[in-house]
Amino acid sequence: MRCPQCGRWNRSSLPQCFYCGAPLPVEPQNTQPDGREQREDLPQPSASVIYAVTNDGTDTAPRPDEKDSLAKEMQSFHSRRRRGEEQQQRIRQEVSRGGLAPTTRSVRIETEPTPIFTDPREEPPENAVPEGATRPGAIPAPRFSKQIPHYGEAADSGSFQPLWSDDFRTRSNTRMRNRSRRVHLFGLSRFFPFLAVVLIIGAALYGGYHFLLQPLLNREKIPLQEQVEIIPSLLGDMSAHTIRIPAEDGAQIYIKELRKSYIAAGGYAEITVADYTWYELNSTIEDETMDVTLTPYIKTSAGEQKLMDTITYTIDIPLSPLLLVTPDTEFTEVTTSPFNIRFRVAQNSTVFINGEDYSSYVNTQDGYISYNALVAPIGNNDIEIVVNCQYYRQNRKVITLYRAPQDIPLELSATLGSTSANQLMTIRGTTMPGAHLHIESDYENLDTSELTSYGNFSFEAKFNKIGNNKIIIVAEKDGLSTTLVKDIYYVPYASTYTPKAWPMNAEGYLDYLNNITTRVARTQIYECIGTITEILSSKPQLALMDTGTEGSERLVLLENMSTDVWEVGERYRIYADAYGIYDGKPRLVARYTYRPRK
Repeated sequence: MRCPQCGRWNRSSLPQCFYCGAPLPVEPQNTQPDGREQREDLPQPSASVIYAVTNDGTDTAPRPDEKDSLAKEMQSFHSRRRRGEEQQQRIRQEVSRGGLAPTTRSVRIETEPTPIFTDPREEPPENAVPEGATRPGAIPAPRFSKQIPHYGEAADSGSFQPLWSDDFRTRSNTRMRNRSRRVHLFGLSRFFPFLAVVLIIGAALYGGYHFLLQPLLNREKIPLQEQVEIIPSLLGDMSAHTIRIPAEDGAQIYIKELRKSYIAAGGYAEITVADYTWYELNSTIEDETMDVTLTPYIKTSAGEQKLMDTITYTIDIPLSPLLLVTPDTEFTEVTTSPFNIRFRVAQNSTVFINGEDYSSYVNTQDGYISYNALVAPIGNNDIEIVVNCQYYRQNRKVITLYRAPQDIPLELSATLGSTSANQLMTIRGTTMPGAHLHIESDYENLDTSELTSYGNFSFEAKFNKIGNNKIIIVAEKDGLSTTLVKDIYYVPYASTYTPKAWPMNAEGYLDYLNNITTRVARTQIYECIGTITEILSSKPQLALMDTGTEGSERLVLLENMSTDVWEVGERYRIYADAYGIYDGKPRLVARYTYRPRK
């Protein structure tokens, strides 16, 4: 409503103007601007009146405002549309409760008004299409032979029928079923089944041709090499290969290279050939592999004989066994001559050392060969060992013994060993006649009576500790000198060694840890009785032994230099000498192993 004094719009419910406070006129309540009767159940639009004000300030006769008429029409339109939406919502709920709710994608919702959703009491809009006419481009609305009662009116009126009668439900269900059975000529739902059937039939045809028909048609054309089976196997203790040649049962297969015939059984002729068959007569072969060829001939039960495709496969040729014992590597530095080389080969092997045959010593020493090599003080001294064993290829190794060049010749006796069980050991050697000789290690009874004339000398080396002891000899003449160092491994006999042992009990264990330097310097001997709990290494064998009793644990680390091999969980009595400390535990070198006393 417009204020007659300030001309501003106000709500119709306000008695006074919200802006200037002037009283607002009362508008009519029962009519609309177009002359129709006002519905009481709809919100009533407020009418505004424009008063013409003269120059002297007096009001003239009022006249209606066009905007008020437009506002009333818009409010009436919104009210009718809201009522229509509520009516449609109620109808849809009743349809859903009746089982007629649309459930398929083929159901389309039309926007054209129908008698079901139209209030028969309302006048048609100005742009409504007359009855019987069709709006261009619109789908004709369905017609009903009977009127549907307006929502809120009595359903039992004589001029109306119930909205959802049994006959209407039956016809609606029939239409929905017929619509759901509509067949589409195109679409993915019809294309996928046909595609799946075509793929299955194609796969079946391809598999039948590839796996059944084609092998039958090309059976005679497949080369034998593609059908034969070659399987690595063993014949005795030697490597071999098993060849399976397909043939009819009873057919005879002759192998030219083997000069033997084989009878086919179970669809195959099976042949096992040792690999050494192909190279056992060649003692100089050095290749790691060899290509083998078999030429088979087939003789059927009808007496027909023909050449088959050749069979080719590759075999590996192993080396003849050769295990180095002393030294354990192919390069070693030495200080004396001769140097003892020790190695092991297989029985019946042929052994050559620098071209000299030593095969006669193989079987007499259980395959061990001992060779004293003369090592000249010239740097590298190469020792070549060649071993040939049956069923193996030739094995060739070169051991290099390095000895530093000497200004003055200084040699020890060739019969001098590298181990000793006595504390004193006689050392003999030669040097340049007239040279001065100095012994820098412990010794006794030096004899230089022949040193001036022949250069010969001798003395007794004294070993102060168990294990490696160095002998140091220096020869000097005319401002030149040569130093020779020789290692002797000293271990007393058990009768001398074991009586000197101290028990590794609680007191001995604590004394070892508190006086480690003294005990190692004197190589004190201990008797260790206990159980091997863990093997830390196998070469050399290092093991932890628990020497504790009555639940107390006293672990010691032992290095096995005896002739026995220890096992975890076994109990031993071991005699060992002090070596050092490891991870807070005593470390000893074991010399003799026995079972504990009962």
